[in-house]
Amino acid sequence: MKLKVTAAVLLTAALFQRATAPVSAGPLNVIPCSIYGTDDRVDYYQADKVMKKLAESTAALFKDSDIPLDEASGQYKLKLLSLKDKYNLKPGQNFGAQPVGAFCSAALIGDDTVLTSGHCFKPDQRGGPCERVKFVFGYAVTKEGETPSSFAAADVYSCKAIKYQRVQDETANFACMSGNCREKALAGLGPDFAIVQLDRKVKGRYPLAVSRKAIAAGAKVAAVGYPSGLPVKVAGNGKVRSVSNKGYFVTDLDTFGGNSGGPVFNTATFKIEGVLSRGGVDYVYGAGTPVEDPKNPYLQVPGEANVYPQEGGRGEDVTLATEFESLIPVTEMEKALDNMQPASKKPQVTPAIYYPDGGGKVQPAIYNPPPASGPRVISI
Repeated sequence: MKLKVTAAVLLTAALFQRATAPVSAGPLNVIPCSIYGTDDRVDYYQADKVMKKLAESTAALFKDSDIPLDEASGQYKLKLLSLKDKYNLKPGQNFGAQPVGAFCSAALIGDDTVLTSGHCFKPDQRGGPCERVKFVFGYAVTKEGETPSSFAAADVYSCKAIKYQRVQDETANFACMSGNCREKALAGLGPDFAIVQLDRKVKGRYPLAVSRKAIAAGAKVAAVGYPSGLPVKVAGNGKVRSVSNKGYFVTDLDTFGGNSGGPVFNTATFKIEGVLSRGGVDYVYGAGTPVEDPKNPYLQVPGEANVYPQEGGRGEDVTLATEFESLIPVTEMEKALDNMQPASKKPQVTPAIYYPDGGGKVQPAIYNPPPASGPRVISI
């Protein structure tokens, strides 16, 4: 189901403004997630205009060896391996023919700073070394039937430094600041995030807004990220099931491994309420008793996406923005959203904010609701 955003957009003119461990031979591990009810994920070109603009400020994380630079063209080439082929899936699976390659997701929160999951990087055993990770903006299906195969060098950034990193789950519990790490005793599930400095300022995209207070159960949310390494997907129609006092909340969003680190937005405020941290099983394989996410899917009968009832399954864990908001300066986007007027007959300020040619100040677009019209007679 396509996400329906409550605010309308009026497009106006000129609106704005190292770790050292080697990479393992195998693929980077990710935390699996799943589908709840109907698969609500849509491609970039299918998304609402507001969600498109938010998605443009997200990045996919790749191992540098998975997107080699072609010196002749100046393009980073994506290794063309489909979702169906990588995971040995049955025919007919959503997005089965699209390419995969990314291992985590991130959101732009400053001129040269992104927010992602802590487990996407060393010293977590599932992550990669900072100097071997690339951040790719614009990894998206922009037209039906056209999938990306390369990236312009201007859209590819390197990890310069991990400014802050926090991971707490069943396998790890540590915090790092500027490379100095402190281990803690295992204490169950908790926050999982990282704030990363890129090698240069990001051009043509705006830093997103972060919530400064905890979200409440029942709130409607949407996720943007790169599930299973696919081009960016918007997953709407989600809600907050519960809020833990351990630094995370639980949702029924349709997300997969690869969504880890991706932003989860409150669809009433368009602010980041948290980052995807962990969830349920991605794929199930085999006849009879299914095998869940095997290490070698080609030893199994072809699999399919794991589907729970909308209210079923363990849910997807999202690290609360209150765990990291004090580490993130207020962005121009956040200031603009804080000036939004409540729903009424008055003009509504919406987050239609752009960087034409990379310059200018932020100014929110304004939507004037049309006057109410009388009933329309339809002849049958």
